[in-house]
This record gives sequence, structure tokens and C-alpha cells, in this order.
Amino acid sequence: MPIAWHADSDAADAVMTASDTAESAIRRITPAEFAALDKRNVTLLDLREPADVAAHPIEGAINAPLDPLAQVLKTVPVGRTVVVFCAEGWWSEEVAEILADRGYDVASLEGGFRAYREYLDRQTQGGMTE
Repeated sequence: MPIAWHADSDAADAVMTASDTAESAIRRITPAEFAALDKRNVTLLDLREPADVAAHPIEGAINAPLDPLAQVLKTVPVGRTVVVFCAEGWWSEEVAEILADRGYDVASLEGGFRAYREYLDRQTQGGMTE
């Protein structure tokens, strides 16, 4: 299920550099930053298994589960930020490092898709009580 999520380049730079660390070649973004991304200038790389993607799809994300990962990585576009996420965050961190080593501008979603869903749930619950 290939899909690309893009962000306005100025906004993406501001969001992506906010969590940047000196020790790492990759950036980490929070679920709130992930939710705020504009889908035009970044590529979303979803490392979750196909069943998880089918249950909770992210429009525009490239699905790259573990098994065909090497093949999918060959198709990741160069020239825009790649935001990598998985179910809980640890696998996306590893893949983000691989992409960074290959010269990609890359960020990993802290806490993975689970943290993002929890963030969305809190936003929905907060919106209903106001």
C-alpha cells in the first residue's frame, strides 16, 4: 500500500529539527509532530505488518514489512525527508539508521504507531469534553 506523506518544507524543517540530537544522524519526532505533518514533502515508510496496516492505514505511507524490506528500500524516493515508523518504535529506529547511512534525510517516530494512536485517542477524548 504505497503512499507518500509530504510536509511544507519550512514547516518540515522546523518540526524535524526540534527533536534532533548531536549524537545521531537521524531525528526523532513525537506523535504530535507526526500528526502535524503536511503530506506533500515527506515520504512515510510504514514498517508494520500488512495486517496491522490494513487495520489502521496511514494514507500515502509505503508499507515495508521486515520480509521484503531490502526490495522496498530500493524504491524509497531520494530528495525528501523519509519519516519511518513501526508498531512500537524500535524497528523504525534501526531502519532509519540504515537509510541515514545511505544518505537519506530521515526521521523516526518516537514510540511508533502505538504512541501515535494513543496521541490521537487523547486528542479525540480531549475534544469531546470541551
